[in-house]
Amino acid sequence: MRLVPSIPRLNRGHRDERGAALITVLLISIPLLMAGGSLILITSMSTANVTDAAAETKAYYAAEAGAQQVLGVLRGNMAPNPLFASNPSGSIASQNMIDFRKAVDLSSSNLSDDSSGPRLSRWLNYNATYTDRVSLTSNYSPVSGLAFNVLLSDPDNSQVVTFSTSGGFTNYGNATSHQFGVGNPRMTLTYQPQSAATITSSGSSTLGSFLITDVLGSTTLSNEPFKLTITQTAPWPASFTINCTLSGTITSSSSLLAVTFPSVANNLLGTAYTRSSTSLNTNASTPLAITVTAPVPNRLTARINGFGPRASQKQMQMLLDRFAFDFSPVSTITLRSADDGTVASVNVGSSAVYLYSGFDNAAGQDLPALAVTSTPDYNYLTGQNLPGGQVKGSPIATQKVDIPDLPTWLQTADGARSLVIGLRTMAQNNNRYFTTASPPADFGSPSQPKVTFIDGDGVLPPASGAGLLVVTGALTINGSAMFDGLILVMGEGQLIRSGGGNGSTLGSILVARFENSGNFLAPTLQANGSGTSSIQYDSAWVRKALASPGPRVMAIGEF
Repeated sequence: MRLVPSIPRLNRGHRDERGAALITVLLISIPLLMAGGSLILITSMSTANVTDAAAETKAYYAAEAGAQQVLGVLRGNMAPNPLFASNPSGSIASQNMIDFRKAVDLSSSNLSDDSSGPRLSRWLNYNATYTDRVSLTSNYSPVSGLAFNVLLSDPDNSQVVTFSTSGGFTNYGNATSHQFGVGNPRMTLTYQPQSAATITSSGSSTLGSFLITDVLGSTTLSNEPFKLTITQTAPWPASFTINCTLSGTITSSSSLLAVTFPSVANNLLGTAYTRSSTSLNTNASTPLAITVTAPVPNRLTARINGFGPRASQKQMQMLLDRFAFDFSPVSTITLRSADDGTVASVNVGSSAVYLYSGFDNAAGQDLPALAVTSTPDYNYLTGQNLPGGQVKGSPIATQKVDIPDLPTWLQTADGARSLVIGLRTMAQNNNRYFTTASPPADFGSPSQPKVTFIDGDGVLPPASGAGLLVVTGALTINGSAMFDGLILVMGEGQLIRSGGGNGSTLGSILVARFENSGNFLAPTLQANGSGTSSIQYDSAWVRKALASPGPRVMAIGEF
């Protein structure tokens, strides 16, 4: 018999622990699996975020590229398609030159079949398939391509003009009504002003009318003075008084009275009030008819949407100013006097040769012909007893202007230096920067005004020029030279008119002398030679000159 050794039985208490290892493994594995899954999820989300961020960055670049294209259009670097008119040989028709009004008016900004809001579709090539945007990449697709669109607006709503009129008889205390004659003959004229009227873009209105009453017999008026004032409240406040004359033979209340104006039109900060003739007939039922045309906007807002891959978008907004810098003339020729009171050197020349006028050639608000900013200079000019036929303006021919009434950049020499630096940079960007050794081949033209910056002395030749002219040295204007616009002689501050000829300048001139540091010094204005030449204020040409460099970006940002 074989003996088998006995095996001790397992402790009954340990049988319930079977499978514990499996549970332990599961408890450890599940968190590991969760951590791994989270890592995979985070990695995939990071990849998606990186992709989205890259797409949004590209959308931002698309918006920036769109902003540059819009600026290129507004600076006249692109032609409309189709053209508004055929261009003459070697030139550009004025109808094809863009301005802020053409840009913001739907009928001129867009193609004829495009009513999507002013978006420059006559200048920009919108995509044929995705018609709401301009593609920046070839074979554009929203999945992978870049594009932009733009919408322009006028923050000042300058197309809306609101005005009214008033008036009075000059010789009778500016009364609105006056009886001419007593007994027989006699009659009474009463001016009936135009109440507040609003015109959008362009339209017809009146300057009021004259009521004729209490007529007995026949009364004849000949060039009776009358002041008629246009008061504009929108888009920008302005007023202008027109010196009219009244003429006619009045025999009944229906007789016509002839009102004669100095010009066919008046210009109030760009708003045109145009009559059919310099002489209009009026009575109670026949008002003084005019056509009112809204001005070109001073500012534009451009909202640009940039489109990137994966339907990403970025929105940008620019505020643009039509003018290169802020400037409102205080006279035809303004001499910024020396801060230390040193008297300027001024010789306006022979009254038979040189004429200076502050009467606005554009029929806007008249100015003095000459202005200085110090009492010594003012006393010096008035002490010369300049002939009224040679130096004329309104309210006076020569005026002293207080420093706070000047543009901010002309109040201090540091401000003037900063402006010159900015204008130099702007001219360089427009390829219109020149020196004494390398003078400009042209100074612009009335049909194409240009900015011209000459570092050093400059000579304005007999050939005509137009636009904004900046000279940091001495500027010599030949007697036969003709220039339309704004001339800034800032730095050496010497303006010299010399030689014979019959040249004329329309616009405004500013002369200021300063060095690289320090205050303003005494400027120079010298005129000598033969012939007959003139300098006359023209508000329209000042605005054209300020706009000639192209729009200025006032602010830009995302929205």
